[in-house]
Amino acid sequence: MTVVGESKFTGILHDMSARTQIEARLREQTSLARLGEMAAVIAHEVKNPLAGVRGAIQVIGTRLPKDGKDGAMVKEIVSRIDALNGLMQDLLLFARPPQPKPVVVDVATVVASTADLIASDPLLKDVRVSIEGAAPRILADAELLKIVFVNLLVNAAHAMQGRGTIRVSIASEADTCQVAVADEGPGIPAESLERIFVPFFTTKSRGSGLGLPTAKRIIEAHRGRITITCPSAGGTIVTVQLPGEGAATVM
Repeated sequence: MTVVGESKFTGILHDMSARTQIEARLREQTSLARLGEMAAVIAHEVKNPLAGVRGAIQVIGTRLPKDGKDGAMVKEIVSRIDALNGLMQDLLLFARPPQPKPVVVDVATVVASTADLIASDPLLKDVRVSIEGAAPRILADAELLKIVFVNLLVNAAHAMQGRGTIRVSIASEADTCQVAVADEGPGIPAESLERIFVPFFTTKSRGSGLGLPTAKRIIEAHRGRITITCPSAGGTIVTVQLPGEGAATVM
């Protein structure tokens, strides 16, 4: 418009952030639904026959000399089959994670029992898990949380090449239970950190790339959040935030 010989403009701005986030979540949910269908087909068409192949290979192995090259080859074949089976299990868990069955749990106890599992692994005998702090009990599915914490602790141990101390800090803040898992590894490069929750992306030489995405889905099913930071001093900190017992119930 022109006012007293001067040009004037009127602009109306709309913040579309919320709508964009909703659209992104809908696209993600659609993709995950398709992935779930694909995972079910894989489980039916591949997993069952694979179990039969594994059994047949083991029978053949019993007929071979234990100290011969053929016997060692059979063991390697079985190991590869088990790795493939593990990959499909990871895919199924990610594509169709079970719905949480919330009960009142003590997160510190869940973390401690998970750390005991790590300690029993001979490959991680040089890893120490230090747990500090406490928080009020929350409504959550303890078994699903164990899946999350096992993934975080094993990732931390691998980042430290199987040697060092993992520090777990538990605290309560604003009706939220917070669990921070810190390792002494080299940290995660910035370009990898941006994609760390992308399915099938991994920085490991052997890995499915579904561990952290699955952990994220489980925590979000509890109406929580999971974030990853890499301090300038080194190491990686994975923080899990879960609503307290007085917060809304788990969906």
